[in-house]
Amino acid sequence: MSKNHEELCFHDYSYMIEKLHSKGLIIDDTQLAISILKSRGYYNLINRYKEEFYNAETKTYRENVHLTDLYYYHRVEDDLRNILFKFTINFEQRLKEAMAYILAKKFGVKTDDYLNPMNYRRKNKAISITKFLKANIDTCNDDPTKYYKKEYNQVPPWILLSNTSLGQTRMLLSIFPRQMTEYVAGELLPVHKFESYKEPQPYYFIKEDIFDEYIDRDDVDGKQINELIDSGVGDLLELTRNMITIIYNFRNNLAHGSRLIHFKASQKLNLKPLRLFANEAVFSDKEFLNNNLCRNELFAFMSSLVILLDKYDSKYFIEQLASWEKINTSTEIEKENFSKFIASCGLPNNFVTRLRNIKIEKTIQEQNQDFYKLF
Repeated sequence: MSKNHEELCFHDYSYMIEKLHSKGLIIDDTQLAISILKSRGYYNLINRYKEEFYNAETKTYRENVHLTDLYYYHRVEDDLRNILFKFTINFEQRLKEAMAYILAKKFGVKTDDYLNPMNYRRKNKAISITKFLKANIDTCNDDPTKYYKKEYNQVPPWILLSNTSLGQTRMLLSIFPRQMTEYVAGELLPVHKFESYKEPQPYYFIKEDIFDEYIDRDDVDGKQINELIDSGVGDLLELTRNMITIIYNFRNNLAHGSRLIHFKASQKLNLKPLRLFANEAVFSDKEFLNNNLCRNELFAFMSSLVILLDKYDSKYFIEQLASWEKINTSTEIEKENFSKFIASCGLPNNFVTRLRNIKIEKTIQEQNQDFYKLF
């Protein structure tokens, strides 16, 4: 046993309350405090949030900190977690739909056809991943996979992905040929022409609509422009993969009920391609480079969802965040506590306004409104 810790043993709630009181935490109502600990748990409430209120040097709580302050953090974060998780699931469905569609179109609906490793890049990795996915199909006894195996003796890609985790979905995407990855990225990114109702061909949408903002066409010939565009498409594919990784990391955090405060994803976003969708009203270069805003923390996760969700979900997501903020800032005390919580999360105070400045596709209604403004 480490000399730095007391021996583990059972403590009743009265002992827990007394211990917190001895460390300077204000307990306004003992029975309420016990109810809170029974509801949330000592570890989940105290150990998880005390860093925001605790002086590690004196091993006491800061002045005028109440148990209800920690409870407030827990409740506010729980509500935020529920919003984020809901839209992460929506994103996951969107990603899987795009992947299933292009798999079926390019390789067919039979399992051995679309899971043929020779169809993919990075052959050794492709062999391993497709073998793993085939084994998943063989051992899966959950519907709809079970139903399709029994009725059709085949499991088409949209059924495979319905019983596949987001992590396994990312593995499959990592071996997609570039053209298929371009399709998926083009479906996720807000890069389509509003007036087009044809089946999207993302590379050409990106080429026409986006790269006038991305490359400097002065003093370069046609070949160089094509090379720059090809490089730019590569940057967008990398951005898409990085955003998917950030969403995946945060999804795991959310699913396990871990803290959002101070959590960082394993992957960081790159500034240049991100600027196609997030201008200075979203974050400044200084904030990005010096403060790591929108790199791999909570704001990067939120921004990735806004960019990759469809236009309706993106707007709904932002409005849900705005409602969450409004509910928790109805009094001056709540505003003060909410500002502290937001700061602990690494979010700017006006994070909702900033998210609204991210470039997403317009709805048909908004497009029509813009059209009539011209007359």
